[in-house]
Parts: sequence; structure tokens; C-alpha cells
Amino acid sequence: MVYRSDRRQPEGAARQALRHTLRNTALAGLLLLGGAAPALALMSPQVYASAREGAKSVIVVAVEGVTLTPRAFGTCAVAGTVKVVERGEAYTVGQKVTLDIPCAKPNALPPLGGTIYQETEKLQAAKFGRAYLDADGKLVLSQYFQLEALP
Repeated sequence: MVYRSDRRQPEGAARQALRHTLRNTALAGLLLLGGAAPALALMSPQVYASAREGAKSVIVVAVEGVTLTPRAFGTCAVAGTVKVVERGEAYTVGQKVTLDIPCAKPNALPPLGGTIYQETEKLQAAKFGRAYLDADGKLVLSQYFQLEALP
């Protein structure tokens, strides 16, 4: 081992400590991201529950197609047919709809905030989705849930 004359750590120890710190930081970041999947929502669950309760329309859609954003994250268009109207009078069973759903590709790092980004692969694989919509037909606080079967 080579020691410096100024009594600091050995030359290799500084590099090893830096590597150790970087590795731990990377692992902590992965754990943080993995624990927050599928979304990095920063609002309390009560805020989202309140948005669902206040939605003017709640519909279940049979997904017929998903148009992905060309970017790492953004808005995906989910096209389908209304199968169930759980709340509201703006939609009817059998009606064709296209919903704008926040989405992100695998390994994308969307900005932190209240938006819940759906994973594009899961969005495409889902056969049905439940959407909570405002009076203008827009999703309220990203409240869209993929369903395997009709409720």
C-alpha cells in the first residue's frame, strides 16, 4: 500500500470510499423508485380518494387500443368502448371513447408531482380500465385503474 506523506488515507482507500458511497446512493435510489412503482405520486391517498368521490363520471372501458407517447413519459391515448357507467349521465354503454392517460415507459424518470404515470406495458396489456372523469371528460388527478375483468 502506498501512503501519502500528508497523513491522509491511503491512495486506494479514497477511491474505494467514493465507490462505496456511489454504490449505496444508487442502491438507495433504486429502492426508492422500486418502492414507489408504478407511480411517484406525492399527494396523500386522501387527496386521490376525494378526487374519485368528486368525479362527475365513472366509467369502465373495454380497451381496444393504446397510442403511446413517443417520449419517455407523457400522455397515452386509450381508446375503447364504455361497458359500464358507474356514475354520471354523460356516457352511455356502447359509446366509443378515447381517454388521455398519463403514462411512462419502463425506466423513465418523470418529474415528481401529483401525476400518477401508468406503465406503458401494463397500460397496453390491460383489457379494461376504470376512469374517473370531470364534467369535461378529463381524468381527475390521474385516476385511471387497469382491470383484468369487468366488475
